[in-house]
Order: sequence, then C-alpha cells, then structure tokens
Amino acid sequence: MQDARTIMVAPNGARLQPSHHPSVPVTSEQLIHCLHECAEAGATMAHIHARDTQGAHSLDPALNQTLYQQVMDAVGDRMVIQLTTEAVGRYSPQQQMALIRAVKPEAASFALRELVPDHQPAHQAVKDFFAWTVEARIYSQFILYHPQELARYYALREQDILPSQGHHLLFVAGRDRTPPRGTPEDIVAMYQARHLDDTVPWSVCAFGQRELSCLTTAALLGGDMRIGFENNTFDVHGRAAPNNAYQITQLRNTLEKLGYCTKPVQALRQTMTQSF
Repeated sequence: MQDARTIMVAPNGARLQPSHHPSVPVTSEQLIHCLHECAEAGATMAHIHARDTQGAHSLDPALNQTLYQQVMDAVGDRMVIQLTTEAVGRYSPQQQMALIRAVKPEAASFALRELVPDHQPAHQAVKDFFAWTVEARIYSQFILYHPQELARYYALREQDILPSQGHHLLFVAGRDRTPPRGTPEDIVAMYQARHLDDTVPWSVCAFGQRELSCLTTAALLGGDMRIGFENNTFDVHGRAAPNNAYQITQLRNTLEKLGYCTKPVQALRQTMTQSF
C-alpha cells in the first residue's frame, strides 16, 4: 500500500480535563465511545492513558490492565491499542517498565528521555526490558523530541541497548516551546536527521494550531500521523474542534486530496508482525 498512511489518535493525554474541553474522554465509557467515532473517521491506532477516579493520569498496573482489556474488547477489531508509559514527573523508569510487563499490551509508547535520560548511562535493566518487549511481540514506539534525541536513539541501537526490530518512532513537534507550538520546519529537521538507510517506520505529532500543517508535511515525506486532543484541541481554522473524530476527518480529507488513503487496521497489524 504505497500511498497509504496510518492515522493514530491520542484522544486525552495525561493532563487534559473536561474543564479544558467538554469532549475530553476521561472515563472508560467515554474513551470507548470516542474511539468508535475515531475508527469511523479513519484512525486505526489509539494511544490511551488510564485515569484514576479523580481523573488523574495513572500508571497503576491494575487500573491500566482493566482499561486496556475493556478497550481491546470494545474496539480491538478496529484499532491497534497502544498503552502509554508517560511519567508526568511522577513515575520512575522502573514503574514504567513494570506497567508494560504486567499488562503486556500489543503496543506501547516510551519517551526515550524518560527511560534513558541524557545525563545517565543506559542500564542493563533497560536493555533487558526492550529485549523482552521483542520476545513478547510488543510493538514499541520510541518518542523523540529533537534531532539530538534521534541521534541518541541511533547510538543506543548501535550499542544494542535498544532493539533494531519490533518498533517505530514518533517525532514530537513543539513540545518544549512556551506555549507548546510545532511547525513544519520541526518535521523537516527530524526527517533530515534520519539515517538514509533507516527503514524503521516513523510518525509525527505536533502541539498547537499548526498541527495539521505538520502532519501534512509528515505525510508528504513518507511518515504516519498522530492527531488528537492530547496535542491540540483546535481545528485547522483555529476554532475549538467539537471532538477528536472531527480532527481526524479534517486530516483524512486533506490526505485524500493529496492522493493518499488511510491504512486499514489489518495492514497495520501485518506491518507490526513483520517488524519482528
């Protein structure tokens, strides 16, 4: 499927609350309803965060296991479900890794700066953990924020700390600006920092109201896209988007005008299987 692109949705994130936007899904029922709408709109992968009874982001293994199973039972035939390990300044690398060992999701995301901070050497535990994710066939996503982090990712692969198979990359545009704001130039910079012979799939998400421009740039360069309220709650015109599915529809319409189709979930799972 040469002209197909994967759309992933990140519908709530770790911090967004209904007080910020009334359509932010917080409960499992709200999240499942949202994901059904997103699947109808064209998303075939979902990045999910568990929330506790107070609506706060949680890496509690039992809570995440329950949510993950509920979501898989409800929409797993329509979407790949990716579980986050975001630390939000509260959780240690050990807790992040323990979550994935406990739940064993089909896909999981990891911020490289959290698991292997720049000022610290990579521990044997990290190497052993990612070797285990390959054995367990957990499709990992390494989240990278700058070209320098991409260079570190390559170095860790060369050192055999990170695996060379069973994963893909997410380039994040604009997270470290105040306020967070991504630009297409951010995407080009990350793309140009890739090794020319690298075949690892990559995707993009972007903070701020230029999200759609950033994602379109990624599609033109051969990447996939993550969209949703975790990064931006506005539409292409700068108005509050009514929901996550609306954002996906805007993106899908843009892709179709450029001659791209959206990759179906069966093809995405085949890509995941072939990566191991």
